[in-house]
Formats: sequence, C-alpha cells, structure tokens
Amino acid sequence: MNHDQGPSAADLDAIDVEWPLIAAELDVLDAAISLIYAEDHGGPSAMDWRRVRRAEARVTRTAAELTARQHGHVCRLVEVALTTDCAYGCKVLRCRDCGGEQVSHRAVYGCPVGSSRAA
Repeated sequence: MNHDQGPSAADLDAIDVEWPLIAAELDVLDAAISLIYAEDHGGPSAMDWRRVRRAEARVTRTAAELTARQHGHVCRLVEVALTTDCAYGCKVLRCRDCGGEQVSHRAVYGCPVGSSRAA
C-alpha cells in the first residue's frame, strides 16, 4: 500500500473479503469490554458470559468459512478433547471432513491466551 495515495483497489478488496472476520473479532472485543465494565458494577451476569461465548464461537465459524472460501473447503468443527497444553479447559476441535484440528482457547474459562485474543 502506498501511504501517500491511500489503499489500492486490491487493498480494499482484501479488506472486504476479511470484513466478516474483523466484525466478529470486534464483537469479541465489545463483549470483553462489557465484562470489564460489569466487574466494576457488581460482576458479570450469565448473559454477559453468554455474549462472550457466542462472540468467540462466531469468530471460529467466520474464520473457518473465510479459510474455506480461500481453499475450497468448509470445516465442520466438533469438540474432540481437552487440550493438554492449557490448564484452563480449552478444547481441541476437529473437522468432521478433513480431520484438521485446532485449539479453541476460551477467555470464559480464565485462559490467558483466550483473554489476549478477546482484547
């Protein structure tokens, strides 16, 4: 990108492609901010935690869909185990079709990795 002339058409197209993921990540940030605010006002409610979980799940789905569009495959993730490299109850997810795996670190369980992704 040429900083003197602003983003190119290709830059703007790339942003458009990734915008659903950017929006999903902004929802996680909003949910995390709500948790911080709630801590100062009596503590987070069950709805506050649900909002975080739903926002994190949306990021996972959106990232999988974006990757699928780029690579021609939509992973259908299911929980298969708890990860052994995290003591916070984070999950290992596996695609039913391709067998690919990923770890879902969750801030709601107190995981610092999930918390850093939410902020």
